[in-house]
Amino acid sequence: MQITRVHALVFTGAGTTMTVARRFCDSFAGECGRQGMQVEVAVNDITPASSAVPSIGDDELVVVAVPSYGGRIPLPVAARLSKVEHVDAPAVMLVTYGNRAVDDTFIELADMLESKGMAPVGAAAVVAHHSLMTNVAQGRPDQDDLSVVDELARQASSKLAHAACARDARLGSVPGGRPYREFGGVPFKPQVDEELCVRCGACVVQCPVCAIDAEDPTKTDADTCISCMRCIDVCPRGAREIGGGLALGAARKAFAVKCAKRQKSYLL
Repeated sequence: MQITRVHALVFTGAGTTMTVARRFCDSFAGECGRQGMQVEVAVNDITPASSAVPSIGDDELVVVAVPSYGGRIPLPVAARLSKVEHVDAPAVMLVTYGNRAVDDTFIELADMLESKGMAPVGAAAVVAHHSLMTNVAQGRPDQDDLSVVDELARQASSKLAHAACARDARLGSVPGGRPYREFGGVPFKPQVDEELCVRCGACVVQCPVCAIDAEDPTKTDADTCISCMRCIDVCPRGAREIGGGLALGAARKAFAVKCAKRQKSYLL
């Protein structure tokens, strides 16, 4: 089948998942170019709660890139994908993880895509700097990780070029189990330095779950917040940081010990 456009739907907190998604899109477009085919690339950041989901055609490749949160897809991703119209399109799954494991992230994501008619045709788990346990997987994804993304692009372009339809290129199996593992979030939430905060509202606009008070951005609903770090990443004043004090420090040390072995990025 011939792909005319790549539509990437990216959920990203601190930005590393976006880096991986763009790398795949660029590599896939390059592979298609070498085969004499030109494809358009559209990268959609679906992190903010107000994100619009684009219309997708049967001759387009959908790339869904998400971080693994506790071995699951981020909660807001389900809401975003529920807005996608049913379409018989191929899909590629990109999952970033902080050097521990992806657990049920792939099977949950594949189930959601297939419920919308899409066929997962390729996937990669890519190690990325942990956004909360920031002492883990520093400098990742590195060139070795990105080479796995490039290989996925090569395999996906070749597979689709020789398939009559998306279903012909579908992955044979996807790792994970049902019911999906339980994940109740983390206890560490962003805090605000009120002296630095100028109430510009950048964090309000970018929050994926509307956890920040639009009238007073110094207030965050801890029960709603998913600790994605997006508000910290976009704050122009550096007024937001993850809270936790000594407890966070201890958690980071324990997690670093647990994840001391360097994990590899890999293809499914």
